[in-house]
Amino acid sequence: MTINHPSHIAVSGNETETVALGRELARLLEPGMLLSLSGPLGAGKTCFIKGVALGLGIAEEEIKSPSFTLVNEYYGRLPLFHFDLYRIANPVELKEIGWDDYLLRDGVIAVEWGEKATGFLPAERIEVQFQILSDTEREIRILFIER
Repeated sequence: MTINHPSHIAVSGNETETVALGRELARLLEPGMLLSLSGPLGAGKTCFIKGVALGLGIAEEEIKSPSFTLVNEYYGRLPLFHFDLYRIANPVELKEIGWDDYLLRDGVIAVEWGEKATGFLPAERIEVQFQILSDTEREIRILFIER
């Protein structure tokens, strides 16, 4: 599967395909890029980020969901800073965990529940939107947002 700029729409039939799409996107990532993932619970956001991490050369056994820590750091071809904002009540909490510092680091930031960070996301980013089509199928839209 090849991802085209400025947007790409894919239908994933299972977790393996979702991970593969994340791996494909990882090939295009450069330092300073931010991925904002949105969609309902269970739509495949964590699977997708796992694919991104694998595509960046991060060992599979190192990849864990940051649900209880808010952010996990991984190191591969590029550092990956994986935020899960599901549990935050107020976006101001991002300041408390060093959000601005992460934006200045030379890595890739992946934010699950990115819609909770409205007003804190850079103008240039990649939005990945998930929609549940069936028990196994997901529509995944990848949008390259530029100024």
